Amino acid sequence: MLAGIVALLMMLPGLAVAAPWVLDPDSRIVVDVDWQGSTVEVRFPAPTGDVDFDAERPEAARAKISVSAREATTGLGPVDALVRGQEYLDAERFPQITFGLDRLVQTSKQTAEITGDITLRGVTRPATFDATVIRYGPDPTDPQRFQAGFDLTGSIDRTKFGSTGGLPEVGAVLPVRIRLLMTSK
Repeated sequence: MLAGIVALLMMLPGLAVAAPWVLDPDSRIVVDVDWQGSTVEVRFPAPTGDVDFDAERPEAARAKISVSAREATTGLGPVDALVRGQEYLDAERFPQITFGLDRLVQTSKQTAEITGDITLRGVTRPATFDATVIRYGPDPTDPQRFQAGFDLTGSIDRTKFGSTGGLPEVGAVLPVRIRLLMTSK
């Protein structure tokens, strides 16, 4: 994901990308869960990631972004325990959720389609996200560093990963919103 977005930036005219990148701690991943006509936000704080990016060959970019299933939170303890439990994330058996970048297709100067594989509950399936550039320029606190920010949107069908708890009251297809904020080293 991350490297694909960096590749997108390399395609923007007149912009040079400084690499490697470090994920900002304010990056976040939110999954919207439909439950009986309401939406419950499940947040995954502190994504981590590795990026392999060569400015001469952006098509060869690779990245792996991970979040802790054990840290998934709604802000309500009993709901958090349910979300992390065996019928949903099964965080004890599968503590990490990962996304590995496979492909980036630029759709405009500010957008791209990013595809790769998500591993959730020990099951790996393809996923596609739409990416939009939201920030790109020098860090106001340190002009020697560069900042980049992206909003990604997509959805996953949790049943494809073996998560069937609460059906049909709890939605199967879950919208995913990702805000990736990065700084060059």
